[in-house]
Amino acid sequence: MKPLKSICILRLSSIGDVTHIVPIINTIKKNSVETSITWVIGSTEYELVKTMPNINFIVIDKNNFFDSVKKLRNLNNGNPFDVLLHMQVSLRSNLLSMFISANRKIGFNKKLSKNFHTLFIDESIKEKNDQHVLNTFILFLEKININDISYDWNISISNEKKMSSKYKKYFVINPFTSSRRFNYREWDMNNYISISEYVKNKFNMNTIVVGGNSFYEKNTSKIFDNYEFIFNLVGKTDLQDLYRLLQDSEFYLGPDSGTLHIASMLKKKIIGLYATSNPYRTGPFKNMSHTINLYPKAVKIYLNSDINSITWGKRVRSREAMNLITIDDVKNKVNEILSV
Repeated sequence: MKPLKSICILRLSSIGDVTHIVPIINTIKKNSVETSITWVIGSTEYELVKTMPNINFIVIDKNNFFDSVKKLRNLNNGNPFDVLLHMQVSLRSNLLSMFISANRKIGFNKKLSKNFHTLFIDESIKEKNDQHVLNTFILFLEKININDISYDWNISISNEKKMSSKYKKYFVINPFTSSRRFNYREWDMNNYISISEYVKNKFNMNTIVVGGNSFYEKNTSKIFDNYEFIFNLVGKTDLQDLYRLLQDSEFYLGPDSGTLHIASMLKKKIIGLYATSNPYRTGPFKNMSHTINLYPKAVKIYLNSDINSITWGKRVRSREAMNLITIDDVKNKVNEILSV
């Protein structure tokens, strides 16, 4: 089969999922150096990966649909792409896909589809048993005859802007998660203070708290301001600054979030906090040795079921579920990571 001349990847968001696209693109580059790659991506997520070389980024403002359509109409010099990898099932991305010309449009199978996704594609990835999100993305590569997967998360960010030197030895927390309703993935903020005190007293290590720019995150994070060993950088870093901070950290602690997956890209040791979602689907990829997984217990308590009887990826919609994770659970994981 001839190498593909042009591939368009449609994946706008989220930050965590965008980190999973990185090895997909690096695998395509490795297997087909002549292939032109275009990535249609959201403006927020672009800020993380914008330094990746040899990619034609089409940056989409998700609040301006008509401007986005204009950008898509004349892609690839008006010629159809050999392949569109339509790797998102949101209604917005489905509608945008109509304006991308391609000889083949490959998307998700019926089991994974939402928002009429299958109407916007002409080929679908095969159905496979329950698996991690990244493994599902790899099925797109199989459709274009790429089977030699390169788990390469390099996004070519230099470390020249050294942010970390003034914080000495530290670990990073992002206590916040997606702002979607009924997500219920946040652990009690006071618990993080207890862990920070423990790590400072036992290992003489500082804490950096990061997060987004929303009023909720900045206001909630004020609880950390009274501790000299906790540096509150919530709303004060861009995504590449965040990458650099994580790069120089000792380990990462937090629930499922984009920050967790950036830390995983960097192969950091991660204490992932999971009770309302299944870490075997959305956890740090091949980096689960320190993850705390109370999801099976939460399913039993709050859904009156077990993980073998519910649909893959089903969430536990309970405010109390994250309380199943105790401070001692996290201390034990800290000791695993830091004790010699």
